Amino acid sequence: MKLLSILIASMLGFGAVAGESNHIIGGNIGYGGQDFESDHGGKYGGGDSVGIDAYYRYMLNDNFGLEGSVFSGSGGIVSAMTGIFTTVDHISYKGVRAAIYGQVQLSESNSLYAKLGASANQLNYDVSGVFGSGTTESIETDGTDFYGVVGWGIRFQSGLGLNLEYQYVPIQELMVQNLSIGISYRF
Repeated sequence: MKLLSILIASMLGFGAVAGESNHIIGGNIGYGGQDFESDHGGKYGGGDSVGIDAYYRYMLNDNFGLEGSVFSGSGGIVSAMTGIFTTVDHISYKGVRAAIYGQVQLSESNSLYAKLGASANQLNYDVSGVFGSGTTESIETDGTDFYGVVGWGIRFQSGLGLNLEYQYVPIQELMVQNLSIGISYRF
């Protein structure tokens, strides 16, 4: 417990130089919707979606940076309940992404931002008959897709930041749109 107290106190003590650093780490958790479209053009309601993402950002200057991340997601509670009525079920995804980050300062601590990039991802899902009839086929595919985000963030003098963002993440046949909340630290 003493060690944890010392660690927290030392992290808060870096507040004076935190705003001058180019390095930021953070994470987001989001909730939204996902839609699944088969290769044959059939559309299946994928239900709701829960996604997480952890990232590192290097700021090139005050307005632009480069970001790398690992992310993962799956259907939420509504998807689990409606899965018995659909032919596509147990949808999950994971991957890595790289993005260009750009921000516009609204005030000293508030900013609007956007992230544009690409993700290398893996999509997993099961295909079965309606109401679970017939055989179930588990499918796993890999791909590279667009990644886009717009958001608002606030950064405190301690280096801690909070953000709210809309994520648009097409993953092969799956279209994920989440509203995420996150925390970051500039060190």
